[in-house]
Amino acid sequence: MDFAHMHVECIEDIETGSLLEAKQNRSRAEYCWTCGSVVTEHFFRTRMLPEITYLDSDLMFFCSPKCVDNELKKANASVGLTPHFINNTIFGVYCVQYVYFKRDEDGEKCLNWWKNECLKWCYSKLEDGKYGDQKYLDYMKNMFSNVYAIENRGVGIANWNIEQYDYHFNEGFLIHQGRQWPIVFFHYNGVNVKVENGKLIFVYSKYLTKVVVETFIKQYAELLTFVYINYLGIKIDGFEMYPQNKVKVILNGLWLYVRGNKIAMRLEQKFMEHKYIQRVSPYSERKNR
Repeated sequence: MDFAHMHVECIEDIETGSLLEAKQNRSRAEYCWTCGSVVTEHFFRTRMLPEITYLDSDLMFFCSPKCVDNELKKANASVGLTPHFINNTIFGVYCVQYVYFKRDEDGEKCLNWWKNECLKWCYSKLEDGKYGDQKYLDYMKNMFSNVYAIENRGVGIANWNIEQYDYHFNEGFLIHQGRQWPIVFFHYNGVNVKVENGKLIFVYSKYLTKVVVETFIKQYAELLTFVYINYLGIKIDGFEMYPQNKVKVILNGLWLYVRGNKIAMRLEQKFMEHKYIQRVSPYSERKNR
């Protein structure tokens, strides 16, 4: 499509040495997680960018991220991390969704360290204080200077923290403990999208409240419809939503109202530690290739 604002490189042009070795012993999802830091460091280094931000592909922005940029600049951050904004941090205090690096000594060293660690180990299981590419973020503050946790609660609204906020979408903000934050982006974790018979089909594995569906899912459907019609030439006549498993989604919804309890949090942590200690990624089977 030759977009003027976009530069595209194929992963095959980046796949060399340690990355190819890692590809042989990781599932497809684990390999994608490994590639996140590697590709980010590749562009940062080869394009000599003054700064770079890694973004997950399942995000939709509802306002300009300029407010986040201003927060990072005010803090003189070399590295910017987005918290999960939850108490139970078994999978990490921070989320690999929006990770910022500045071209200075700490920014460059931190990104290079993250890349090298992911090349060595990046699996969908809990092991020795690691989980995928994500729990490495927890160590950055102790290892490097000017590592900053973004305070804006509108950065990374997702199924794991949605119940904490009051949303005022028409005004473009949410409220948390009496303070307003701009709604920057929603993270569509647990939402899979496909096209069937001219309709967008959303298959969700997490509980979605009515306000989330009205505020975020419908907006997402409108955006994807525009993309499919105008850029991909595929006609879309609306969207439908289906739970991946009704019982699990209902239980997930009930859990939203009790997971703040300390006993519930401890039980969840024990369950997840047992479940993920030798867990293989659900997105694809582990195989050599």
